[in-house]
Amino acid sequence: MNKHLIRAMEEAASKYRAQGQYVEAAENYDRVAAAYLDDNALIYAQYSHEAFRMWLKARNAANALQQARAMFRVLNDTGWLNKSMEEVLGLKQMIDEFNAADFGTEADVFAHEFSQKLGEFGLMLKPRTGQPPTPTCPECGAPLPRFADGDEIKCSFCGYVVRTNRQNG
Repeated sequence: MNKHLIRAMEEAASKYRAQGQYVEAAENYDRVAAAYLDDNALIYAQYSHEAFRMWLKARNAANALQQARAMFRVLNDTGWLNKSMEEVLGLKQMIDEFNAADFGTEADVFAHEFSQKLGEFGLMLKPRTGQPPTPTCPECGAPLPRFADGDEIKCSFCGYVVRTNRQNG
C-alpha cells in the first residue's frame, strides 16, 4: 500500500479519536494495521491494539474481541508469541483493558483462548491483579459465591456451609 495513503489513514484515525468518533477511529486504525500485515507483524500489532482500544471506547465489545483475536492470531502465526515477551504482555494487557471497560465476559473468553496457547509454551496467566482470589469450598474445592446473605456461604456443589468473618455492626 502507498505510504501516503497509510499516512492519511493514520491522520484520519487520530482526528476521529480526538473528536470522540471511536468507531471511525477503530476502522481507520484497523485499515492501517492491515496495510502492515504482510510486511511487519509488530507494526500490525501496534495499530491493531489501537483499533482494539477504540472499539472499547465505542462500547463495541464484539468488535474489540474480534480485533484482539486477529492480533493474537497474527502474532502466533508469525512466531512472535514464542519470541517476544513484550508481545505476550501486550495481549495480556488487552485482557486487563477488557476488564477495565467492564467487558468481563469478553475478558474471560479471550483469557481462556490466550491461556491455552501460552500453555503450549509452558507459560500461564496470573490471576487478575486487584481481584481477590476466588474463594473455594474447604470440603470439595468448588468455587464459592463471592457474596453471601448473612454470615454464611453454602457451597452449591456439596452443601457445606462456610462461616464468613463478617462482623455486624
